[in-house]
Amino acid sequence: MAPRRRSNTGFIGVRLRPAGHFAAEITAGGTRVWLGTFYTKEAAARAYDVAAWRFGRSRHEMNFPEVRSLTEAQSLSTEPLLRSQGEARRYRAGQRWIDTTEADEQFMAQWRRDHPGAVEAERAFWKEKQTYRRERRAGKRQRRAEYEAEYAKGEASTWGRMMNGGCGTSQVPLQRTPPARTKISTSD
Repeated sequence: MAPRRRSNTGFIGVRLRPAGHFAAEITAGGTRVWLGTFYTKEAAARAYDVAAWRFGRSRHEMNFPEVRSLTEAQSLSTEPLLRSQGEARRYRAGQRWIDTTEADEQFMAQWRRDHPGAVEAERAFWKEKQTYRRERRAGKRQRRAEYEAEYAKGEASTWGRMMNGGCGTSQVPLQRTPPARTKISTSD
């Protein structure tokens, strides 16, 4: 079998992109597998060789035939992952999300170190909100238990429940407004 034709970059499976980067791709089973975009043509060629090793291609179909194993090819490659173009798009989107999240976490860690008073105010707010929610749930459970007890005795009806404010008795349910959010000072 004749060796594959090398592109104008001098490497198999490597093309020059309009932006000056190098794209690597390999065809396997009639499907084009996108390997990624690289800064150098050598890095793209190394990624192609990793894919060629994985697909069981012979050494004369590789850019660097002196590489003796898949492990060696992977260690020399900067991008050892095989991805279709759709997977590459999802991977890049995921990487952008991870980068943004990491930057946000770093910023928040620094902000917490710089503003300890604001951190304490936030903790107090959430503790108060948690207490409020617990009291509210306890009140709901109590009203439900009262209603179920009245219903079991036959003293309650759904119409009476609506007319008397929801619990079938003259008691007014526990009313509490949620805690007000305090302004967090950033001048600590």
